[in-house]
Amino acid sequence: MLTSAYERMDRFRRWWANLRLTQRFVIAATIIMLLGMISIGHWVSTRITIAVTDNTAIAAALYMEGSVGPLIQELASSDWLSTEAQGKLDGLLEQSFIRDRIISMKIWRLDGTILYNRWKQMIGKQFPASEAFREALAGKVSAQFESAPHEEDNNERAEAKPLLEIYAPVRSTDTRRIIAVAEFYANGEQLKSDLQTATIYSWLFVGTVTLLMIGALSGIVAGASRTIEDQRAKLGDQVVELRGLLRQNENLRNRLQSSNETVADINERFLQRIGSDLHDGPAQLLTYAMIRLHKFESIIEKSGDSKDREEVARMRTALGDTLREVRQISSGLALPELEPISLANVIILAIDAHEEHTGTTVERSICELPDHAPQALKICVFRFIQESLTNAYRHADGKGQRVAVQANDDLKIVVSDTGSGFTTIESGSNRLGLSGMRARIESIGGTLEIETNPGRGTRLTAIFNLAIQC
Repeated sequence: MLTSAYERMDRFRRWWANLRLTQRFVIAATIIMLLGMISIGHWVSTRITIAVTDNTAIAAALYMEGSVGPLIQELASSDWLSTEAQGKLDGLLEQSFIRDRIISMKIWRLDGTILYNRWKQMIGKQFPASEAFREALAGKVSAQFESAPHEEDNNERAEAKPLLEIYAPVRSTDTRRIIAVAEFYANGEQLKSDLQTATIYSWLFVGTVTLLMIGALSGIVAGASRTIEDQRAKLGDQVVELRGLLRQNENLRNRLQSSNETVADINERFLQRIGSDLHDGPAQLLTYAMIRLHKFESIIEKSGDSKDREEVARMRTALGDTLREVRQISSGLALPELEPISLANVIILAIDAHEEHTGTTVERSICELPDHAPQALKICVFRFIQESLTNAYRHADGKGQRVAVQANDDLKIVVSDTGSGFTTIESGSNRLGLSGMRARIESIGGTLEIETNPGRGTRLTAIFNLAIQC
């Protein structure tokens, strides 16, 4: 049962979603307006009925009070009406003007006992007080049109006519005290016809106004809907065009990424070749020069000239320093084999190599990283750590060297030291190295952040998007 209800609701939602805005509005507005029309029409017809009934009752009560009141003034001092008073009341009801309008009349004692009725057998009977009777006792004129029947009304109901039942207080002419309650049963045929006519006209008026409102609002919404549909169509075309541009942009980005990776790979091969050439060329020549200098030094030793020996010693020292510098440069340009190892091991390898070459210690904090990473990312990370730690060793004497690695959506590598730091306006080879480092990181979609102040150390942060890189 519940499944069937859910299916019907789902079908209705799909049907509603497929409707145009104008159709939705017309349906919703029609339902709301009809409910409003029914509520307003019912309220108006009810108020008309009440107003017409009350006005008719007051007019009848005033007339009958002027005619009946003087005939029953004896109730101010007596509990019963005399036979003479009852005869006068019978004669009053027999008048043609009243007979056409008033079907029957009762005179009630204040305790609910009937003192006069057209049907004499009802005189002397007592009935429970109705709401209208109690209102009359309070001094109000009340009326009920085609009300629910009561036991005391059986004879009047038998006339088979719509009745307007009116209760009116009867007062003493001397003290204005209520001495009785007069109940009239007026012929309600004309009243019913008038009420039906008024109700029909009120419903027609409310319905016409409602339809005009629905039509006017539907026209406004239809115009707005056409505008929205046109804008939606234009927006759809723009979305299609934008998607095409985004695909082109993505293709260009991928091509640029691929080009950057290719350039990085070519650059590394070029650096390795330079390192190899330095090792096989200048380094070998310097080694040969030192060997030849050793033979020349033996000759100088035999000559005994101290100045020449000192000059040869300085030359040997200079050549040795140059050879070590060339070998360090060539070893730094050559990368270890990074292809088979993980990204975490690449970071550890760069740190260990620095500690081995410099004899310093690097604090490290490395989180869990993906096992697989592109070669370009591995090379960039290795070079970033290598260059950053080399700068920390050269310019901060290796004080407070630390490498911290974090990985969430991004890979974040922070290399810091507690050295003297530098200002952003300084120039020189160090700043040139930072520029090259930034260019290398940005070439694969990363960013480089530099934080430094004189006397407060340096902090280099490289950020890579793992979702893109991996």
